[in-house]
Amino acid sequence: MTDQPKDWLTNLLRAPEARRFARTLTGCILSYGAAKLAGLPEGFWALITTMIVVTQPSLTAAITTSRDQIIGACIGGVVGGIGLVVMDHGADALTVFSVALLPLAALAAARPGLRLACVTLVIVVLVPGDSGSAFVRPLHRVAEILIGAAAAFIATVLWPNRALKSAHRNARECLAMLAQMIEHKLAFSRDDAQMLRLEQSSLAAQTALAEALQEAGREHVWVPILRDSSDAIDKVPPFLSRLHRDVLVFGQALAHTCADGEVPHIDPAWSAVPRALTQLSDAIGSMPLNKPKLQDAHDTLDPLLKRINERADDTHAMLAPGVGLVMALIVKDTDGLVQVLTPVGTAKSM
Repeated sequence: MTDQPKDWLTNLLRAPEARRFARTLTGCILSYGAAKLAGLPEGFWALITTMIVVTQPSLTAAITTSRDQIIGACIGGVVGGIGLVVMDHGADALTVFSVALLPLAALAAARPGLRLACVTLVIVVLVPGDSGSAFVRPLHRVAEILIGAAAAFIATVLWPNRALKSAHRNARECLAMLAQMIEHKLAFSRDDAQMLRLEQSSLAAQTALAEALQEAGREHVWVPILRDSSDAIDKVPPFLSRLHRDVLVFGQALAHTCADGEVPHIDPAWSAVPRALTQLSDAIGSMPLNKPKLQDAHDTLDPLLKRINERADDTHAMLAPGVGLVMALIVKDTDGLVQVLTPVGTAKSM
């Protein structure tokens, strides 16, 4: 009972919402402090930039937004500075603004991320300045944007979204879908809509896994965790792609054998394959990997592997040898994934 409050607090601190909360506070503190130290008169623009960047859902999005904010502010500052020069020669401010806004509006239409160029133009040209030089305002604005973007980037690096956990979760979901797809085929289910949903879920999980791995690579730019042999999640996508293709071919082979309306004999041992995939799904869904579940998957596949190696030419156990060949590919690819995920130190013992 005494550990429950501690566990609750630990889970709260590890929640994605807590990390986003900490990221926002950290970014605002850094941004406000840096703007004050720099003596910028309108440091709130740094805070606004920080809030725009730091609330992005991923580090990749934060980097892209920071880049666009900085480029947009620089473009708006340069165009606004040119407008100030023209205004010094007697041109009307509203006329200068209207002319300068046209190319910036076109730029924002083509690249919405650069819309801050229009905002910067408004501030530089139309907002009245103090008694100092009018050209100081564009420099201040660019400096504030730079400070805000830098603060948001630092906060995002300090409190990342832990995309590696998302990668494990997506891999687990894909393996679970593949297990259900095989069970669906082994049961000779005619629910094509359900099979289609499973296929789409598997493909969606593979796509999400690839994106999460890309994001994890950026999150851990200072800590290259993907190079650590203790976590081989980055080696999983090719196996999932092959397994997905194998399962589809397996379904087509079964459908071909059922063309005459008769249900072929299916080796009862094949039911171990979806069970092994489910165990593998449970193993890969946690960080670090669940070694007992990984061992269970290995033990489940081991008898099938031995039968495949010992009875490669024996077709008495099944009336559909072509289907058996595809199932053998599924078993071997699943075992290959188990071997990849197995820590080096325990590979021999398995």
